[in-house]
Parts: sequence; C-alpha cells; structure tokens
Amino acid sequence: MRLQDVHIAGAGMYLPPPLTVEEAIRSGQCDEAVRTETSVTAVRVAGSVSAPELAARASAEALRRSGHAAEEIDAFFYSNAWHQGPDGWSPQYFVLREALGTDVPAFEVRQGCNGVFAAMDLAACYLNASPERGAALIAAADNWGTPLVDRWRSAPGSALGDGATALVVSKRPGFAEVLSLNLGSVTELEEVDRFGEDLFPPACTVGKVMDHRTRSRRYLESFETRMPPIVTLTPAATVKAVERTLEEAGVGAADVTRVCHVNVSEAYLRRFVFAPLGLSADIGTFAFGQGNGHMAANDVFSSFVHVVETGQVRAGDNVLLFGTAPGQSIAAALVRITGEPGWEIPAEGR
Repeated sequence: MRLQDVHIAGAGMYLPPPLTVEEAIRSGQCDEAVRTETSVTAVRVAGSVSAPELAARASAEALRRSGHAAEEIDAFFYSNAWHQGPDGWSPQYFVLREALGTDVPAFEVRQGCNGVFAAMDLAACYLNASPERGAALIAAADNWGTPLVDRWRSAPGSALGDGATALVVSKRPGFAEVLSLNLGSVTELEEVDRFGEDLFPPACTVGKVMDHRTRSRRYLESFETRMPPIVTLTPAATVKAVERTLEEAGVGAADVTRVCHVNVSEAYLRRFVFAPLGLSADIGTFAFGQGNGHMAANDVFSSFVHVVETGQVRAGDNVLLFGTAPGQSIAAALVRITGEPGWEIPAEGR
C-alpha cells in the first residue's frame, strides 16, 4: 500500500539493563547450547517493571521528541504479545493515562511480533478518515519475566528480551516519512505455533509454560522426510512483501541504506531474506539485536530508533523494515529519512 502524508514525528524506546549470556550461564539460567542456537550475546531484563510502565516511558520520550503536544494526539494504539497485568484489564488505558493524560480513543493491537506494523496501518487509516485528525501515538511493550516463560528456551532460534518502543505518526512532516506499508498472511502456516497443543483451556489458565520451541519442533517432525511448507512459504511471502513495498515506494534494493528486522537467527535471515532480495547483510541490525534478544513487536522498531538516534542514517536515506509473526503474519515498510532529528540519547533506558 502506497501511503500519502504519513510521517514519523517522534520515536522513543525504553530498554532495561542487559543480562549477558555469560551471566545467565553462570547463574544456571541457561547453558552453552542456548548460546549456539540463538547467537544472542545478551537479553534485556525489566525485572518487576511491568510492560505498560515500560511503554509509558517510551511513549513519553516519543511525544517529547515529536514536537506535538499531548492534546494534538488523536488516538493511541498499543501492541503487545504477552500478559500485561490483571486479567480482564485493558493496559492501553494505563499507558494513555501515564504518557498523554488525555481522553482520546485507545486500542490494543494483538498482532504478535508485527504489532507495530499493524498499528501503523490502523493509525494511517484512522488519521486519513477525517481532516480533523492529525497525529497518533503507537507503542509496544512486553516483559517476559513471569513464571510461565523460560526466556532462554521458550522461543525457537532466539532468547526473549523485555523492552518498549513508541512512535508518533503525524500528517505533518517529521524526521521521516512512511512511503509504503504492506501486511499479509500465510494461512497455511497457522498451526505452526500451536502444533500439538489444545486450544482449550488456554495454557496459561492451567499453569502451562509457553513453549514455541517444542511446538515448532513437533510441526517440523510431523513431515518426516517431506519438506515442511514453512521452509519455503515464509521466505517467499517475505520476499514478495518486501519487493512490493520497494516497488510502491519507487525504491530499488540498491537504494536501501539500512534494514531493520526481527531479532532471530542471523543464518536464517541471511539465507532466506537478504540473499533472495540481493541485499547485503552488512546493512542489517544484527549486532544491536543480538544484544537485546527477541523483544516481540519491539525488535524492528527499536532497531529503527537505534539507527536514527545514533546517526547511522541521514536525510535522504531509505530504511527497510520487515518482520514475521505467528499466524503466519508478514509485514514490510519503507521509511525515508527526511530530516535530522538531533536527539540526545538518554543515559537510562538504552
């Protein structure tokens, strides 16, 4: 989808302190096998700070950097992948209250690791539906440090990290413009992340630990000698979404300055995404991601905030964002840097 007048006015993130793999091995939280499988060097650990509190901190930073007043924000979209607080409670209103303190509509977006992409799409539609609407706040946050998650073993190909990111999307020019955005589904792969597990009762209600790794392994083993569809369908869908996004934005692969992606296996991304697209893996954000762990919906956009605030991209540069999520969900966006934000990097939350 080619977008018109969808700008990023401000962006922020809050990443709690890192716990290195060496520290985790010494404390018995994981072993050397985890280091080999995930290639992470550290994960972010928020301790007892809740995900909505992390989101409020990131949102406040994004709003401050945007130049928008709280009263100029017309809607709030909050994405998350794990439990946020009391069951039956709506966490988006806590973040709204803490970060904006206004009474605009607030929505929770449940799209897994592609939640911010989905929220950006919804925010663009919401703003363009009325000339009276000018800006929206988007945030995502998760804290995996609960008894029903083993952050080192629950996710295949990565370890789970805590964190939050936020964007202010505006009709008026900011430091970047979203030129194109595409989301899609690969419904044939719907069962991958639930394979071998009952739909009811929900696992968390009976105290069962989340284990994507075991479910994925069961799925792969079920094909015995046949090629599992996930090996071909996900990479093909990702490449298709990225190619369409680049075409709509009028950008060639050679014109992409940086690529922000999910924090999963570097070998997988090199083989199934960078190589088919003809992109150099050197423009990826592997090093930054390896120091954070897989932070669900925060991976791609925390990397985007990182390359902007550390001066790794300049006005005129094109940044490709892409992600995948259980479902399977595929997402891609092309963002052009249009100005120098000149942000100071805070000492806390990085």
